[in-house]
Amino acid sequence: MCTGIAMCCCCFMAMSAFFGLLGISMIPSVEDQIATYIYSNFRGFPLTVTGSLLTVRHFVYCTGDYIGCVKKEGAEDLVHIFGWEKGIGNFVPFSVSLLKHAHWEMPMHFSHAAYRNITHDPKAGRPMDAFVFSKKSDLPDGVLPDLEKNILLNFDTGTEEHWGRRKLIADMLPALNYTDEPVKLKIPNGENAKAFAHGVGLVESLVGPMLGGKLKKQVFDLVGLNIFQQLFGVDISEHLDDHFEYDKTFAPGVIGVPVMGFQGKRLKDIRAKIFARIKVGDIGRAFIKEAEKRGWDGETRLNEMVWIAMFAGYGGTGNLAYETLKFIVKDPETYVPLYKKDPRAFMIEAARHFPPVGGMNPVAYREDTTHTLANGVILTPKAGDLALTLSSGANMDPQVFKEPHAFIPNRPNGMKLLSWNNELDAFMSCDSVAGCPAAPRGCPGTWLSLRVATAAVGFFVDGLVEAGKAGNGEKSKGASGEL
Repeated sequence: MCTGIAMCCCCFMAMSAFFGLLGISMIPSVEDQIATYIYSNFRGFPLTVTGSLLTVRHFVYCTGDYIGCVKKEGAEDLVHIFGWEKGIGNFVPFSVSLLKHAHWEMPMHFSHAAYRNITHDPKAGRPMDAFVFSKKSDLPDGVLPDLEKNILLNFDTGTEEHWGRRKLIADMLPALNYTDEPVKLKIPNGENAKAFAHGVGLVESLVGPMLGGKLKKQVFDLVGLNIFQQLFGVDISEHLDDHFEYDKTFAPGVIGVPVMGFQGKRLKDIRAKIFARIKVGDIGRAFIKEAEKRGWDGETRLNEMVWIAMFAGYGGTGNLAYETLKFIVKDPETYVPLYKKDPRAFMIEAARHFPPVGGMNPVAYREDTTHTLANGVILTPKAGDLALTLSSGANMDPQVFKEPHAFIPNRPNGMKLLSWNNELDAFMSCDSVAGCPAAPRGCPGTWLSLRVATAAVGFFVDGLVEAGKAGNGEKSKGASGEL
């Protein structure tokens, strides 16, 4: 009995120590010191355990908001420990899949120069067996495209397959082309920007990021409806509930949360409904026909493109719009007029602060490499080993962006942001969204994502004005529909 009591006491003391340390780590200055100690003194398994606990701390501190907060916390740790000069650190991936395959720590390229050196490399390597923070072999059926598992993200930059698939997308989906014309929004049934304005508050800020609250769904419904309308010329109104459900499973899976078999089946079923709608549309049929002329199976290529749109188009653009609106409602008297002054410039700066993705798919070193880090740690990745990049670091690099944490639309070097993988001004110099030597791997959906996010934010900004919370009542350019 005494032994049992002693064990209970030990467990209680251990738990008290853990939660006490977790509580203290919520103080940013204390967390900085803890992170520095961990990454300067531990390697191997001890680093994996303590580094993973540090990520748990970030998720608790950020109430689960990965896009809007966790990435920033991770970037700030890297900067504090390793500094901007070299811009490379070591990082413990919070992914069961990667840890299972002994990726205990990985090089992270987080400064603007380090990130750019990879994403602008015309021959950057990519791992064929990875999808972001997971090995493809660990993913259940339904997570990856149905007809082919070797996705565009897997191919080395500049290879014939990489270029050919991007060229097909660029040629057959004209909505991806650069234009200054605002999107004329199609409004989902029942969407009400004024109701959104009245509903935004503490509950949404806490619940929305973790569980996908009602107000988040309003934003994602508006973005999703218009991404697919613009891209494929189809109305997916009847599938908006399904798509929101899809993203609630798929998005955590992207950052390494395990996806169960039954969840994969559900993803596959939802995607099949939307694919069936798109493939019989005019744009879908033309896409299939042209792909077959170029030597591919047409349905396979369209199936991959629908998968990309449901992942990066819906999720990436939806998160950009949602995080921007969360930012605006913190001080609508300041940010509503600033948005209205120049919506496009406002959204470019918002994309710098709130990059909708973590960076890019893991890269694969093409040759043996040595990184001597600022804290003295030496990393020696071999050819084929993985590395990561982090746009939330690159976009805040003071060597490129003066006063990086200030929100300044039309700032000097503002077009150097890397939220869509390549610098925006470099990508703009390309004749096609397929890319060019100046920007070989920019996201093909860059311009459509920016246009739809800008219009969607404008729609809800008008709701804030209509609700009497900010602004001068002037209608935002590109927004339409009943308020």
